[in-house]
Amino acid sequence: MAWALNQILDWFAGLLLDCLNGLITAITRALLITPDVTSLPQVQALTGRSIWVVDTVFVLVFVAAGVLTMVAGGDERARYTAKDLLPRCVVGFVTAHFSQLIAGKLIEFANAFTTALTAQDFNGDGALDAVKTHLMAARDQTAGLLFVVCLAIIVFLLAATACSVIVRFAVALVLTAVAPIALACHALPQTDPVARMWWRSYVAMLAIPVVQAFVLFAGQWMLLDTSTMLPLLGLPVEPGGVLNLFVVMVLLWTTVKVPGLMRRYATSGAGGRGGNAFGAVVRVVVVQQLTRGLRIPGLGAVRR
Repeated sequence: MAWALNQILDWFAGLLLDCLNGLITAITRALLITPDVTSLPQVQALTGRSIWVVDTVFVLVFVAAGVLTMVAGGDERARYTAKDLLPRCVVGFVTAHFSQLIAGKLIEFANAFTTALTAQDFNGDGALDAVKTHLMAARDQTAGLLFVVCLAIIVFLLAATACSVIVRFAVALVLTAVAPIALACHALPQTDPVARMWWRSYVAMLAIPVVQAFVLFAGQWMLLDTSTMLPLLGLPVEPGGVLNLFVVMVLLWTTVKVPGLMRRYATSGAGGRGGNAFGAVVRVVVVQQLTRGLRIPGLGAVRR
């Protein structure tokens, strides 16, 4: 009888491992890979219109600058203003026309970084042993219900992560289409904050899948790598499987919160505020949430 139960447990562990690997691989390799929206016909059409608007505005600006310079005559103030604005106009004009190339290279770099972070090197036998440990924890009468609740929450968080990809894709479309107009705002000091906000927004949009992939991969490690399971870190063996699920839930909850944190960074002001927001993202994602997830009774060393 025990032999039959072990065979069933092995079969169910293998099935669960395949499903988990398939789900996480689909998220990290497909949903967390930002598509190159610059190649879409709709984006190219909108970008062409944006560049046409930029060209028209720049022609008017150059004509107006020439007229003002001629009217001012020998006024040194007017000459100094034109000399100061000329480099800005060149930067705004060039970046506006090369916006699609810039966006494409940024997307390519972010996707390569995500792929490098999620390179799997799990041992098959070790992953099966890890899944068996969680299934054995579920057979405990005191932890069975909690185990099921944890699994349900994990599935919900994974679904929420997948749904956030649709919103990110829409944001990528909009930011890429308006890139020429936004980058052209570098031409004037009064409109330069708009261009800076576009840079922050685009970098934050591309950083979302990178951070989410890193956190998801950490959660996959906690589930499938026996060397990182909590019982081997000095915790009691019996509740180890459930405690691992709690840590995974915290990691997945952090994954869902990443877009909101990046949105705060993108909408923050330049300079010190932007740096402080980015530092807050790093602290919350890497330190605070993990530490909060490990605050359980009997872990005084972890608290210290």
